[in-house]
Amino acid sequence: MDVLKRFAIGAVYPIIALVIIGIFWLAYAVTGMKAIDSIYQGLILMFPLIVSMGIAIGIAKDHSGASALAGAVGWLVYAAVIVSLNFPKNGVFTPTEFSANFNFLSGIYMGIAAGVLYNKFYNIRLPEWLAFFGGRRFVPIVTSVVALFIGAFVAAIF
Repeated sequence: MDVLKRFAIGAVYPIIALVIIGIFWLAYAVTGMKAIDSIYQGLILMFPLIVSMGIAIGIAKDHSGASALAGAVGWLVYAAVIVSLNFPKNGVFTPTEFSANFNFLSGIYMGIAAGVLYNKFYNIRLPEWLAFFGGRRFVPIVTSVVALFIGAFVAAIF
């Protein structure tokens, strides 16, 4: 039950982002300004990143900003791997409706992965010559490596 509670806490941040996206959509519908539409499209494009960061914060034991950074780094590495491994031969990458919906799910499971990795490695001790990268600084590093493998696995499946 504790894990579900942490997930629900993390889901609050993307819900707030959805409210902001809705406000910009409504403002564009009323005014028709292209600038507001550009803001709306940018928020839609980066919504999986917001989901990943929010879920990572919620799952982390102390709701630290380092977990949000790990969620962001994890999703960005994951997205880079997916795009690079699924790049078509003609040199043009065209996202489809399926890939846009799939990105929302990728934000969820990269946020879960970042939160779990934060809980495991936030207090790790490294040798003295690597001590700078120990503790909370180690979490985004290990999350990026895990995201690399998750992205390669998902790209191989789809």
